[in-house]
Formats: sequence, structure tokens, C-alpha cells
Amino acid sequence: MATMTLPEVFDLRLKLQQLEGKKDSPELSLFERCDLEDEILNIKEQLGQFDRQKFSQDDECINCSG
Repeated sequence: MATMTLPEVFDLRLKLQQLEGKKDSPELSLFERCDLEDEILNIKEQLGQFDRQKFSQDDECINCSG
């Protein structure tokens, strides 16, 4: 998996918040809700991968510019 930048992580977290707000909408069909859940899980996996990688080398953040 390619290393994500901090702006990409921020965008994913915003998208995750939006999707989690929509998933309990009574207007969604079962299939739409399942698709949203799949997308939410995919985003959570990407964010988890980022968190696991950010301190993978000598406790130095490889995703930080400083």
C-alpha cells in the first residue's frame, strides 16, 4: 500500500464521518446500507494501515514532513 499524505488522511476521516452519519438513514435500502458499511470498513482499514505505518521506523513518523 502506498504511503498516504496527511491531507489524504484528513479527507478520509471527513468522508468516514459523513458515511457514518448516513448509514442509519431510514431512506436507504438494505443493499445501499451494506455498500455504505463496506465503504466504511475499507476507509477504517486504510486509516488503520496509516496508523500502523506512521511509526514503523525507529519511532519516527515517516508521514510527517518535519
